[in-house]
Amino acid sequence: MKGKIFISLLIAGLFFVPVLASIGPAQQNTQRIYSGPKIVFEEKNNHDTNTDALPGNNPKGKPQPPAPGPDKWAVVIGIADYQGSGNDLLYPDDDAMDMYNYLLSKGYPSSHIKLLTNRKATANAIVSAIDWMNSQETQATSECVFFYSGHGTTYDGYNDGDTEYTDECIVSYNLYIVLDGQLRQMFNTFNSQKIAIIFDSCFSGGMDDLETSGRVVDTACAESQYSWDGSPAMSNGVYTYYYLQGLYSQNTVEGAHAYAAPLAQDAVQDMYEADMDPQQYDSYSGTWQF
Repeated sequence: MKGKIFISLLIAGLFFVPVLASIGPAQQNTQRIYSGPKIVFEEKNNHDTNTDALPGNNPKGKPQPPAPGPDKWAVVIGIADYQGSGNDLLYPDDDAMDMYNYLLSKGYPSSHIKLLTNRKATANAIVSAIDWMNSQETQATSECVFFYSGHGTTYDGYNDGDTEYTDECIVSYNLYIVLDGQLRQMFNTFNSQKIAIIFDSCFSGGMDDLETSGRVVDTACAESQYSWDGSPAMSNGVYTYYYLQGLYSQNTVEGAHAYAAPLAQDAVQDMYEADMDPQQYDSYSGTWQF
């Protein structure tokens, strides 16, 4: 009788193990494709009721004296834990922290960096952080970095100021999408002629709309491709993992991408049997060096 009970429990255990094992991974994806609602965030007419204040936030159009220290400014965003369930990722918040630490090592004061991870990265907070950086950079020589790791998606038929029917987007913690044209309009008000814009997100190769004089745009993948989270040993997105290695060894945006692109491409092919072809759009005069 005891033997029959043991066998029954063993069979039941074998049945439930796959079910239990699927609960965790179902909430966290290695493939950074977004499947949530697609609601466009509009700065002047939105339903983002989050009231989290950003220290030092300054509305666009009301400049304030730049903070003391080097003329280096950054907005760093990483969203692994999205609002609700079903859209969580593995390592974008780690990506953001690692980029933040790299910038600190290159002389960016912590007060010159807006770090937004997970629930802090609401749509309002993202837009406010870009506006804050805009209020701080005042010279053509100001050094500015925008880094985003998280979900990317596309949206059809929205007039965001360009001629594209399908626009590429980033996704805020509270599941609003910010379109490439909206980002372009915000960055087009900057004085700086030294801006690095880096995306580790799906479809980010379509963010070439942001390329203009004085900017380098680096993306994890091509316009129609997905980006991917890495292995536990990496603890980063695949592209960010190699991009950071490139930054530490090269200290230039161009060098980091040249280092990362083939390694990330091969890693995704080996790990997932998928294509991921990082892109660079470079209109900066000379080499973008930290």
